[in-house]
Amino acid sequence: MVKTPAQYRPGLDVIRLAALLPVLCYHFCIEAARFGFAVPSVLIGRGMADWVEVGLAWFFLLSGAALCLQWRGRFRWRPYLVGRAAAMYPAFWIGFAVLFLYGDVLHGNNAGIPRWRVIFSIFGLDGYLAPVTPTFYKIGEWFLGVILLLYLVFPFLLWCMDNPKRRRVLFVVMLLLQLVWPLVCPAPLEAGHTVLGRLPAFALGVWFGTLLAENRIPLPRCLWCLVVVPLLWVPAIPRLAVLLVLSAGLFWGVYALGQKLPPQCWGALRRPAAWSYGVYLVHHVFLTLVLLPAAQRLGLPLPVWFPVFLIASFVLAAVLTAVAAPFGRLLKRAARSSS
Repeated sequence: MVKTPAQYRPGLDVIRLAALLPVLCYHFCIEAARFGFAVPSVLIGRGMADWVEVGLAWFFLLSGAALCLQWRGRFRWRPYLVGRAAAMYPAFWIGFAVLFLYGDVLHGNNAGIPRWRVIFSIFGLDGYLAPVTPTFYKIGEWFLGVILLLYLVFPFLLWCMDNPKRRRVLFVVMLLLQLVWPLVCPAPLEAGHTVLGRLPAFALGVWFGTLLAENRIPLPRCLWCLVVVPLLWVPAIPRLAVLLVLSAGLFWGVYALGQKLPPQCWGALRRPAAWSYGVYLVHHVFLTLVLLPAAQRLGLPLPVWFPVFLIASFVLAAVLTAVAAPFGRLLKRAARSSS
């Protein structure tokens, strides 16, 4: 039985899982097409990519909101940094170590990359830096590096929330950043795959956390965000900005629906939601190295494999989460004993 905290908010876990689904579906379809499978164009086209963007925006909004709920009014640097490291690094290090040992140590892959560059992997930044310099990138993709760096900005954002004037200044700066950065982001980087590209969503999420702390749900006003949908067909307006506005409105709608779930469903919801980070880490590697090669050999229809992909990704994530948990506790104990 899953133990549920007194202040549990099922709506946040519903958003967490809802954000994961379009990402998994898109990766499945894109990689299947690269393996030569016939994939409907609607599942790999612009419309599907926009849904993935909504899911990614939800991740950043959710992360900012959850951190604000946890730390507002009681922030301290040491427990905050230790807590973030314990939550993120053990599972990543385990997954990376297995792949690095198999591919680079035993089979000599990436022999031309200086070994010192593994430091990028230790800090979880290898996927983020891969477009601009050779790294030992295995898992984590750009998202991990972005969220880890945003964690360092969070205390400043939290400080801004304590004062109306600071909040207004931050809003103006984030609005300008959201509109301008996609236009000036240097190649080969993609604006949405950078810290500056995701900072507005994360900052907005921190503000959402202040509303959640006061049990304020801006419905139905936030649904006015849906009026921006026609702007997706206006090339002059940065698409990331439009999709962030749309994602922000839908965030509250999905959260409100999740809050209506009966307590009997909470246990079944919390467990897979707790595995979502592990799913993010393992799903792409499992998909490309194991599942799609098996699908080619067995010749079964592609739709059969998507539920297998979902179930197996969550099972692997559950195992990874369970294996990593003791290391996270050890990291926290080591930090306490050295203080």
